[in-house]
Amino acid sequence: MAKGYFTGMTGVYFVAAELSARGYIVAVTSRNAPGIDIMATNEEGKRFDIQVKTNRAGGTQSYWLLSEKAREAHYSGLLYIFVNLKGLDKRPDFYVVPSVKVAEKLAVFKSSTGSTWYAYNRSESDKERWDLLK
Repeated sequence: MAKGYFTGMTGVYFVAAELSARGYIVAVTSRNAPGIDIMATNEEGKRFDIQVKTNRAGGTQSYWLLSEKAREAHYSGLLYIFVNLKGLDKRPDFYVVPSVKVAEKLAVFKSSTGSTWYAYNRSESDKERWDLLK
C-alpha cells in the first residue's frame, strides 16, 4: 500500500480523536466517500462535514495539495481540517478552514509539462480554529 494512504488515514483518525475529545459525535466515512472524510455533530445536533488533508512528518508543512473540486465543492457546513504530522510522540498541528475560504484562496500552479496543481497554503490564522465547529 502507498505511504500516502497511511498518512491520510493517520490524519483522519487524529482529527476524529481530537473532535471526540472536544465532545463531538464523530463518524469516519469509508475511504471512497466523495468529499467527506468525517461527519461530526455537536451537542446541539448541528452537523459538520469534514475533509481532512494531511502532510507527513518531515514532508512539506507549508501547503496541502487538493483537487480542482475544492474550487466548486464548498458550502457553509463543509470544513477542511489540514493536518501536519509531527512524528509518533508529538501532537500534530491542526488548521481548521471553512470550505468557502479554501475555494477563494486555492493556489493554482501549471507546470511546463501541462500538469496543473492545486494547493492551500498554510495560514497561522487558521491554526486550532476549533471554534468554527460551533
